[in-house]
Amino acid sequence: MALNIPTTEEIKDRNLANIEANLNQDTPPNDIAFNKVLAGVEAINHTELYKFGVERTKQNLALTAYGVDLENIGIEYETPINPAVATNLSVDFVATNGTPFPAGTTFIGEANGIRYFSDSLVIAGAGIATPTMTAEIAGAVGNLDVGAPVTMSVQIPGAASTGEVTIVNTTGADKEEQEAYRERVLFAIRSSPGGGNATNYKIWAEGVSGVETAYPYSGRNFGTPSATFPGDRTIFIESTTDIQVDGIPPQSLLDDVREALNFEPETERSRPPLGLEDTPMDVLAITRSIVNVTVTGLTIDASLLAQAQSDISTGLDFYLRDIRPFVEGIDLISERNDTITTLTIGNVVQSVLDGFGGSAETVSFNREDTGDIELYTLEPGELAKLGTVSYV
Repeated sequence: MALNIPTTEEIKDRNLANIEANLNQDTPPNDIAFNKVLAGVEAINHTELYKFGVERTKQNLALTAYGVDLENIGIEYETPINPAVATNLSVDFVATNGTPFPAGTTFIGEANGIRYFSDSLVIAGAGIATPTMTAEIAGAVGNLDVGAPVTMSVQIPGAASTGEVTIVNTTGADKEEQEAYRERVLFAIRSSPGGGNATNYKIWAEGVSGVETAYPYSGRNFGTPSATFPGDRTIFIESTTDIQVDGIPPQSLLDDVREALNFEPETERSRPPLGLEDTPMDVLAITRSIVNVTVTGLTIDASLLAQAQSDISTGLDFYLRDIRPFVEGIDLISERNDTITTLTIGNVVQSVLDGFGGSAETVSFNREDTGDIELYTLEPGELAKLGTVSYV
């Protein structure tokens, strides 16, 4: 039942009635009568107390809390918010043997303009120096691909001024967005983790900065005919879009997830239960399948055609990216949303056309190079996105 805060005027009338009852006398009709003024002043204070009480009540519920209060609820369920993480890179510079690269040397990423500082002293050997360096600013903004150029801020004698990224040791990630974090906290509250089960794996993997969603399954070799054995596990990882627009994680992030699944980050205690080892566990990137849509018999005012087609593409891509693979034993049946159908695709298109007064005869779809299909259910670790929209 909703909590309705009475208006200040209602509280004032109630206060005045209480004052008159306690004094056993009526208040004069004058607007500035003492009892009326007192009742009004108290009403203002009581209104603020009502609002404060409602706000603090909301802050005790994961569904409505925000900021530090939501983070405190998450900590109670062993689900802290993912902080921003700074990128760490290994960069090769051509240099004369014996050339020192002091700790704290400043470098600039040519692609992003971000400054990086070397972590420790490195001495060139075999004509190469490979300092490791950390981005000055934590977050995905510091990420560079292997092969990207990095330049010294101040030239080191005996060394080339520009080097090349050879290893991404740590993938930078922004602080977790609040609504994404709220979903993880709500999942932790309603789930049943324990003993290193699939729920644990999901919570542990999504506790790594840069991970959007983890899909843990028992077994291995999905999509291949090879055998699977007891203890085999596969965890598909989707990264946040600030790392890769389609959520395809780099290998460095997959390595971070594997580490988190094997060892508790703070205590470094081993996590695999019942003697399970790391080897029968695959930590893999999700895939994005392309879905193409064909709209037949589109009827719409010519002046609205371009905007309508643009909105159709936006709506279809949003819909397709919202379809998620279903994980048995973790996801709720009532929230299952892993199937694409002609009906749902058609509903998206028509809902857009309704706003333009348009219509279409039929809508069909296919998955990459397949022919038109009526229904498609995502495989483990598979997500979708829009390819092309054709109009016939």
